[in-house]
Amino acid sequence: MTIIPYILYLLLIGAHVVILRDQTSIATITLNLPAMIVLLVALYKDDVKATWFGFLAGLVMAAGGPPWQFGWQALIMSLMALVSCSVRVRLNLDSINAKLLFILGGVLFHNLVILIIDGTDGFFFYVVSSALPGAVYTTVLAWIFFMFKERRITVARVRALF
Repeated sequence: MTIIPYILYLLLIGAHVVILRDQTSIATITLNLPAMIVLLVALYKDDVKATWFGFLAGLVMAAGGPPWQFGWQALIMSLMALVSCSVRVRLNLDSINAKLLFILGGVLFHNLVILIIDGTDGFFFYVVSSALPGAVYTTVLAWIFFMFKERRITVARVRALF
């Protein structure tokens, strides 16, 4: 077992939370890259690795936020990874559409739980204005990832266009 990819994923999560979050936002819609990476690890790895990675990803994600959210993020991300592994085993996730629904549901769940924990006023307004569009935005990025992963888009095909 090599841990180098997991360390790189954690560095990517940390860089996104600290540096790239504002650059990847569109108005109030933010990319939830940590949740997407945890769901992708849960999609391709076993439940023990995914759960521990979710816990560590939650710690890295919460390091840039308020101190009261530190433990909650780790708990939510590890629970999301564990549940995602159970769902992955029970469902047929061979098609890209099924994987995209898997990512959409997981990211939407994460966004909603974070809204509940923050306890903001106007919950339904934030669901419509940021949580749901953020989940869709993250799913579009996951769609691009799956297109490259399944070789439907390759560097040679992109070069052939230009």
